[in-house]
Amino acid sequence: MIDHESTAVGTSSMPDWYVCQIGAREHFSIARALHQKARLRALMTDAWSSPTSPLRHLSKRFEQRYHPDLEGAVIAAASGRATLHTGIDRVTGRGGWQSIMARNAWFSKWAANKIAEFERGSRSDRPTVFAYSYAAKHIFEMARETGIRTILGQIDPGPLEARMVAELYASQGQSAMLEPIPDAYWQSWRTEIELADTIVVNSKWSAQGLIEEGVPSEKIQVVPLALGHRVPDLEAQQNTVFSADRPLKLLFLGQVTLRKGIHLVFEAAQRLANLPIQIDIVGDVQVDVPDVVANDPRIRLHGRVTRDDVWGFYQSADAFLFPTFSDGFGLTQLEAMEAGVPVICSNRCGDVVTHNHNGFVLDELTGAHLASVIEQILGDPQKLLDWKSNCQTEGRFEIAALAETLLRI
Repeated sequence: MIDHESTAVGTSSMPDWYVCQIGAREHFSIARALHQKARLRALMTDAWSSPTSPLRHLSKRFEQRYHPDLEGAVIAAASGRATLHTGIDRVTGRGGWQSIMARNAWFSKWAANKIAEFERGSRSDRPTVFAYSYAAKHIFEMARETGIRTILGQIDPGPLEARMVAELYASQGQSAMLEPIPDAYWQSWRTEIELADTIVVNSKWSAQGLIEEGVPSEKIQVVPLALGHRVPDLEAQQNTVFSADRPLKLLFLGQVTLRKGIHLVFEAAQRLANLPIQIDIVGDVQVDVPDVVANDPRIRLHGRVTRDDVWGFYQSADAFLFPTFSDGFGLTQLEAMEAGVPVICSNRCGDVVTHNHNGFVLDELTGAHLASVIEQILGDPQKLLDWKSNCQTEGRFEIAALAETLLRI
């Protein structure tokens, strides 16, 4: 297989950061931020597809594996090998954690070898490699041997979240829907933690999870995500009266799972059975939906929709529900804010919402508490309008701010 690779004209001083990532996580924001500052030596990724690439005819997923902000950047992508890996999964029936771990190990080895090729004969200053958790082990082993600085992008709170989710599914009688995470997965992760010079997390919640797992706090840096993509100009809802003809429109968007708190949304809706609300649930449903919910005309299960359709749901929403039990950050919070939609969230995610200023931070994760907040809004719609007026996202969530923070580490 031939790796796709595009090369930009070099500058007099060689950029000093490698970024390694599987998929289009965060819209390639780390690589884009560094490229903006002329500090990206190369992006290593599993698949890349320019607008004219024939790969786009193979699968729709390739349409997401590109960003115009990285034009002129050095990009190494094992697109052919990634496609082969997917084919092997289909032929052999390999799936779940077995497939995830195989892909992570393959990519980590490939990226390590690719960086070693780039560095062979290089006379530049000590470079830095940024790699995301669970697919960094072999990259960091190579880096340690060759004197390259290592920064681990930890995508979640780690084992703390895994235990919490397992307990949550057990308490809801849905353990059968959750595949146990193999011990080997965590063993590989602990090697990454040990080899990392610095660990970047996106929220204080993630930092807390790592510290409880014994990770030294001095190795951890909290760096919030950047929005990283343009939200269309949307006209926020301005209703001050809610009725059966114009209910309070609530949006839940993302993975429809217990971890994201969907069961709290279901319970809240039943507690508010006679009140004028409409709940749009957008995303793959990965839980058992009770009959009472499925038969409630106020609750609309839309399944997965296109990216373009997502903005229509934001535009029609009065408030965004994000009662997550654990998230490394929760990028949808930023999207909602940018669309002028106040967020009702938990405190187990990125610090985006300022309580009672541009949304509401739940101090307890129960259906009863969520229902009480929604009932408050119905009783005082002006509160919602006040939140809407403060929904602008802050500069610290922009790509430029992300670049400055990374380069200070």
